[in-house]
Parts: sequence; structure tokens; C-alpha cells
Amino acid sequence: MELRDLEYFLAVVDTGSFTVAARRRGLSQQALSKSLARLEDELGVVLLERTPKGVMVTRMGDSLLQHARTMLSEVAVFRRDLDVALGRSANRFALGMSPVASAGIGARAVIRLQRRYPQLRMRIEGGVKADFTRLLLSGDLELAVTTGTEDVDPQIMVTAIGLERWLVVARRGNPILTKARSIGDLAGADWLFGKLPDDLDLSVDQEFAAAGLEPIQAQISTVSIPFALSMLAATDLLALLPQSLVTDHPGLMGRDLAQGRWTTPLIAMRRRRAAISPATADLMDILKDEAQRLASDAFP
Repeated sequence: MELRDLEYFLAVVDTGSFTVAARRRGLSQQALSKSLARLEDELGVVLLERTPKGVMVTRMGDSLLQHARTMLSEVAVFRRDLDVALGRSANRFALGMSPVASAGIGARAVIRLQRRYPQLRMRIEGGVKADFTRLLLSGDLELAVTTGTEDVDPQIMVTAIGLERWLVVARRGNPILTKARSIGDLAGADWLFGKLPDDLDLSVDQEFAAAGLEPIQAQISTVSIPFALSMLAATDLLALLPQSLVTDHPGLMGRDLAQGRWTTPLIAMRRRRAAISPATADLMDILKDEAQRLASDAFP
């Protein structure tokens, strides 16, 4: 069994298409099909079936899938460690961070890790939980930091880091937020709004309804954190943002008008069977420390 055949098998499974997988791997579709046929002949089972709805994984293919991801991940990690041991590359660390994590707690944690390991070369990958699961299983990431509590792949271990508190945010001196002492004081405000985690979205709507206000209607909608921060600093718009984005921003203020009820869990993801490097262990401790520091910050 060749590792390349396993890689091509995973490429077809992940894309759901021979055509797309061949294009991404720089192969002809015929070459990819021959590779999969060779793998099936060697194992004596059918792994994939073409259907009108796309490629379907058979029962035996699904069984191979878990082993293939583990094997290729272990090989990738071994090659990386071997290159470092033989001096062919510097010590490297690949970290995944969601937009919220990268702009807040993650950025401070990376700075502290770099000070502790000045020779460490870091690569930061942005994305969401599904992206991180795939990259962790393939060995392309050591660790990922994101928000949420949903179930993940059983091969992924999830560790709670802390809670991210969400605040009503505006420029310093904003006439509405400066005087606000409760959610009911936000009547008539104009909002810059983006997608919130599902559980938080429901909680926010409930709090506004309890205060006699309609759900937030966005004057400007965006999922870009840099754009949101720039607009808030230059206008009188309000927004809901994680506390970690506001703590050190000189032009913005935040108020915890929900009295700590608006929170999302911060989690770290890593491959369950992967060995923990010293840098990974230290980064986990740093992330938890940063989360505790944020939790202790007082907001009016």
C-alpha cells in the first residue's frame, strides 16, 4: 500500500468528486482513478461508489478513512520532526485560530509563546472548526483555538480554555453607551452587526425582548473584524464584540450590560493521539492564563 494512494483516496472523500480532487492534486482524472483502483485491488474491497449525487464512501471505505487519516498524520509529524532533528528546518509550530481568537486572546498568547521560544517559527492558519478538524487530522496543525461547544470528530480532543464575555461596544464618548446602565437604555441606537454564535444570538434576542426592545437591526452588516473596529472608532454605531477585542483598544469602550450572561466558550482542539510538544503544552497554559486575566477585568 502506497501512501500516495491513501492521499488520493482522502482527496476524493474530502471533495466528494474525482474531478475536483484530481484538479487540486495536479493529476489527470484518469491517473487518480487508476490510483484508487489499485488501492481497491490491493485491499480486495470497494471503497468508493459513483452515484448521481456524487461519490459515496462504502462501509469498508469509511473504515479505511479513519486509519488513513491517522497514518498520514503520523507520517507528516515524523517527517517534520526528522527535518528539525537533522537541521533541515527550524523548529516550527502550526496554530489554527478563529477570527475572534486571533484578534483577541490568541494574539496575546502567541506573543508570550514567542518570547518563551524565540527560535520558534510559527504559522497561523485562520478558519473555523471544520477547517481545523481537517488540518489537525492531516497533521498540518498542532493546535487550534476557537469558540463553541458542538461535537467534533472523535479523533479530536477538545480542552476548555475559558469563557469569552461579549460586550456592547462603541467609540469612547459615544453619547448612548456612555449613559447606558441597562439594555433598555440602548433604544434608538444604530448598530453594526455580524453573525453571532447560535446560542449567543438567541440569548441576545431574549435580553432585548425582556427590556422591551426589538431585536437588533443592523445599519451595517459585516463579518470583518478590522472593518468593524475601524467603523466603530469613527462613528456612533454600536456593536456586540468579544471582550478581548476591546480590552486594549485605545479608541473603544465596552459595557457588560448583560451582567455576564453573554458568553461563549473558548476551546483548544488537538488530535487525540498526537504527542504534545513542549510548545503546545506551554501554549495551552498561556491561553488559560490569558482567559483568567480577561475574566478578572471589570467592565461597567
